[in-house]
Amino acid sequence: MKLRTFSAACSFALLPMLATAGDNKIDIGQLYTGEFRVEHSDLANMTLAEKRLAGMRMFTNPFLKSQGFGDGDDNPPSPSATGNHEGERGTLQGNGSFQRINGLDAQTCLECHSVISRRKVPFTTGIGGVGGINNTVLGAGGATLVDLKSTDKKTNVNGRVINPPFIFGAGGIELLANEMTIALQKQLAAAPAGATTALFAKGVSFGSITKDAFGEVVVDADGNAVGAEGTFRLNPRNADGSHNEDFLVVAPFGRKGDAKSTRDFDIGALSFHFGMRVDEGLDHDNDGVVNEVLDGELSVLSVFVGTAQTPFAKAPDAEAVRGRHLINEIGCTGCHIPSMETNTKHLGFRAPDVANDPTANVHTYVNLARAPMSFEKNEIGGVTVELFADLKRHYMGANLEEFNGDGMFTTMRLWGVADTAPYLHDGRAFTIKDAIQTHGLDPASEAFTAVSNFNNLSEDDQNALLAFLDTLRSPNGTFPRLLNHVANEVALEQGVTAN
Repeated sequence: MKLRTFSAACSFALLPMLATAGDNKIDIGQLYTGEFRVEHSDLANMTLAEKRLAGMRMFTNPFLKSQGFGDGDDNPPSPSATGNHEGERGTLQGNGSFQRINGLDAQTCLECHSVISRRKVPFTTGIGGVGGINNTVLGAGGATLVDLKSTDKKTNVNGRVINPPFIFGAGGIELLANEMTIALQKQLAAAPAGATTALFAKGVSFGSITKDAFGEVVVDADGNAVGAEGTFRLNPRNADGSHNEDFLVVAPFGRKGDAKSTRDFDIGALSFHFGMRVDEGLDHDNDGVVNEVLDGELSVLSVFVGTAQTPFAKAPDAEAVRGRHLINEIGCTGCHIPSMETNTKHLGFRAPDVANDPTANVHTYVNLARAPMSFEKNEIGGVTVELFADLKRHYMGANLEEFNGDGMFTTMRLWGVADTAPYLHDGRAFTIKDAIQTHGLDPASEAFTAVSNFNNLSEDDQNALLAFLDTLRSPNGTFPRLLNHVANEVALEQGVTAN
């Protein structure tokens, strides 16, 4: 399969949008107004194509201040000099619009997710791709003086650099994570008192838990379950002693493996990048705007992201076939598992999320075997997801630790890797070989043995392994069926025949 090109004209057509006969049916200023707003109650009467279209509007819409962009209460808020905007975040030179460091760094999701392939000049663009170094996100820490003005003070900031990944294949990843969470929750509930129980999901070990004689999970001094590993929350109890809903929940999104669903990730992204969140009937940041994001709009955004196209593999030549065997022989596939199987083809999008029960509150089901996801059906009624990952968090060594000393990252999915340089969580690795070697520099890294084995390969064998990784490609990001749906709707309204 050859990647299709994506022209600038096509990118504008995809902004739903529609350019037909030189007439723009929907002006960009209308994308987030009037009839295009989505209430949660609207979902029951919308087709899947309509939900996806509404979600693509959310993904591509440049949010304005009149719609709630700015201020926000993320990370944390900085009080204004007047005290009138308690949610106001500082902005560069006090320009009132962008912060760039610690959020308020874009107007639209598309700005950071538009590079499909960097293999050619110029690079291929589309909807849902990666960002590249110029769109790397910087979160706050504390060491470099930057002039952020909401008061007259200057702020110390040390960047947590975030290299934007693509959204492709997200539906298959979410379904896998849901089924893994269900498996872990069943094992947790069935674990007998006074015993240690091993935890497995889709063949991946998540350590073990031990229950005392009263059936309570045994924890360490930090409150984490003794023996448990691989999920973002390992503490069975909250600070107030109540049950932690996120305990042993597989959260596959985000570099840290801390977002359990596309919806969960979108909530954080909308707040961080735009200062917007679901606050129906409320003005959470005192900027004079209510209903910044409606619950229904959050739902259709998650549907759009979860129904994006799926990465694919080119047919390998003899060298790449040899490299495919080598990647297994040296131990890479211990974490970069080539494929996993789901038990069902149907992914349920839910609102709100119940972390430890992915079957709750489902509003939309999609069949992942259908286009544009097009995952291959398996023999157990589900689909095969060729992700090259285990959806588990691992320690990657001191050299990759972030400003707060956190060196835990979810395993990078290798599908699409040939098109998505630069690599690693902060984009520091410009080539795939750099990425391989960098995440195994520290002997304490869980990748150290596999990387050492790679370094000990002959140059020919290393090249063969890299040739195999070069077959793992990104889709083209054109969402052709959705585009056709838009064009046909416009044609019907205008009484013309769509091309």
